[in-house]
Amino acid sequence: MVSLPALPAALAFALIPVLPSAASAPGPADPPPLRGQDADGSDRSPTPLPKEISLEQCLGMALANNLGLERAVVESETARFDALSSWGAFDWVLNVRGSYSDSETEGSTFLSGGSVVETEQTQFDVDITKPMTWGGDFAFHFDTQISETNNQLFNSPELVQDNLRLTYTQPLFRGRGTEATTSSQKEAEIVERQRREDRRSARQSLLHNTEVAYWELVAAGQQLVVAQSALTLGQSQVERELARVRAGDGTEVDVLQARTQVATRQEALLQARNDVAQREDDLKQLIYADRDADSWNLPLGPTTILPRAAEAPILPDWQDAYELALGRRSDLRNAKLTVDANRVRLTRARSDRLHGLDLQLTASSNGVAEKSSGSFQDATQFEFPTYTVALTYNVPLQNRTAGNAERSANERLKGSKIALREAEMTALADIRRALREVKFRSQAVLAAEQSLELARRQLEAEQKRFEADLTTTFEVLQFQQTWIEAQSTLSRATVEYAKSLIGLQLAEGVVGEGNR
Repeated sequence: MVSLPALPAALAFALIPVLPSAASAPGPADPPPLRGQDADGSDRSPTPLPKEISLEQCLGMALANNLGLERAVVESETARFDALSSWGAFDWVLNVRGSYSDSETEGSTFLSGGSVVETEQTQFDVDITKPMTWGGDFAFHFDTQISETNNQLFNSPELVQDNLRLTYTQPLFRGRGTEATTSSQKEAEIVERQRREDRRSARQSLLHNTEVAYWELVAAGQQLVVAQSALTLGQSQVERELARVRAGDGTEVDVLQARTQVATRQEALLQARNDVAQREDDLKQLIYADRDADSWNLPLGPTTILPRAAEAPILPDWQDAYELALGRRSDLRNAKLTVDANRVRLTRARSDRLHGLDLQLTASSNGVAEKSSGSFQDATQFEFPTYTVALTYNVPLQNRTAGNAERSANERLKGSKIALREAEMTALADIRRALREVKFRSQAVLAAEQSLELARRQLEAEQKRFEADLTTTFEVLQFQQTWIEAQSTLSRATVEYAKSLIGLQLAEGVVGEGNR
């Protein structure tokens, strides 16, 4: 009797207790980056991939090398600097201007002060402004002018004039208050938080996709082992049929049936090899960012074993998982931030719709003297002050732009709230689906294990009947095929169970962030 090949080692993973999964661990240690630049700015040489690689290594390499995650980090940093720069609108601003002029004028009358009047003027202006976060605006102005002339009508050939002015402007309607004035800055900060959430989402998706790709490579490797075992079993059957023909007990039809099955299994083996190569490339694309030919040609050997399926897996209640998802899922966090951003825009639109009424308070002083010290002292000590209070009113007569902008902002806020509720319902459905998937996949693994055992026993019994000439070659080949398919089913079911576990973490929004 032809003995059955041993159960492929890859399929035995389903019978071994689960090792800690990197996606549920507090955080895998990141290996040295495989790409980028050293501290001196020179390019690093690509580090070859290891031939044997664990899931934890794959996750760490993905975090260090994935270009999509790197782009999300750059976008997050860009938004952070944009938010910081927006507060520059309230910085002190200094403007300084200096000028010098030299002129000669021909006198036409005795009132001209001379036949040729020569005048030199030097002027220096300083302006300091400071917009306030509550809507006000402070301005400081100082200028000094030094004039030298030969005009005989002037009391002094040299004259210094200083002017000092302090102004404060406060909006009373439009643009009044911190909420309206800093709305652009708050909006930029919300955008920054959204980009940080996008970065977090990209990290979670990367970890999820890497683990799925890893398990898909494991599945492809298991299918390859099954295909090799099936081919070996078929070749043994061919040899047995040939021996029976030589002994006069078999027929050419039996040999032909066995060889036909071998040809089919050779085709399945080729497909399995191609699937392994494709799954290796899929994983490498996530964890490797260099074009090193040796690494891309290197076969990968997964070393992390698959989790063992429990008959009754311990799972959270869907309502508890949903509450967790409400606070941890990036899409929900981003939806809430969108609501906040639209609320800020509505506040600004309501302020812009108001009439403009600005109160302006001004205190000014000037000094004139033959020397700079005298004019400066008169100006700064307000020897000759002027105080002004002014009200400025302005409004578009129809105000259609601001009015419709407010209505648009209000509708946009309503829409974002609806989108948030829609995202919450999607999360609820995802949680229930993910929990149901884990339960189903666990039971599917157990059923597949039982089916494989029964198929094995049926094949052994059929081979014994074949030895006793109680059945045909065709029947034996049929039972062989049933056993092979049972191995494939168990392999697929075990991998799908592992994928469902990380899928539940993704639905809850906790991938790579530890347990609850």
